[in-house]
Amino acid sequence: MEIIPTSTPKKTESGLEELLIRKASLKQQIEAQKVKLSVSYERFLKPVSFPSLVFQTFGKGFNMVDSILVGYKIVRLIRKFFVKRR
Repeated sequence: MEIIPTSTPKKTESGLEELLIRKASLKQQIEAQKVKLSVSYERFLKPVSFPSLVFQTFGKGFNMVDSILVGYKIVRLIRKFFVKRR
């Protein structure tokens, strides 16, 4: 019987240079996230114009009516299915 060695990850010691590179990349990622956060914060607090508010409200109302009609059609279809089976 032959013993097959398993590959176990060996711990490699990180050098100071690798840590500095990792630290610099993490700082860049943090700065990018800060920029994204500030842009989204400004967009969120920007005053809303009246036309966009009207179109947004109309779109929500239209979606509600559309979903009610689809639900009604599905209920009618299910009722027809069970009425025909009797």
